[in-house]
Amino acid sequence: MHALLFVSQLINHKKFSIGTAESCTGGAIAKTICSVPGSSKYFRGSIVAYAEDIKTSLLGVNPEIIKKHGVVSEEVVLEMAKGCIKALSVDFAVSTSGIAGPGGGTVEIPVGTVCISVVGPTISESWTRYFEGNRMEVVEAATSACLVYLEKSINRHASSVG
Repeated sequence: MHALLFVSQLINHKKFSIGTAESCTGGAIAKTICSVPGSSKYFRGSIVAYAEDIKTSLLGVNPEIIKKHGVVSEEVVLEMAKGCIKALSVDFAVSTSGIAGPGGGTVEIPVGTVCISVVGPTISESWTRYFEGNRMEVVEAATSACLVYLEKSINRHASSVG
């Protein structure tokens, strides 16, 4: 919750706007952000792009990137975040794609794998994380991690531009 409050205060103070593009988290990041009073001042919206065709049609993810790297990849979440910025006209976007379980995992990409990206004016980063637990625990852990990454990214951007 600390990261969420920091993000809220920093974004509100700097007048940034944010949006989310979520797959495996299914809107949980957006829901968490919206739980803070006053979030309507900076949170513009979310695209829950669970299906591959939604990632390509609404977020502009190149199908060739999905074909080459797979839907659960840092390359895809980076494109999702960039597409979110364009679609929602926001300064910062956070995106997720992963396998929350209980099924769907492989040896290469086990259940609990979540790729996360944050993109902003001077920030473009992606990470792959692994979270243990049941489906809800994976989603909750991924949501918390996204808020921490968002906090750090916005703070770095704010520090770099003054």
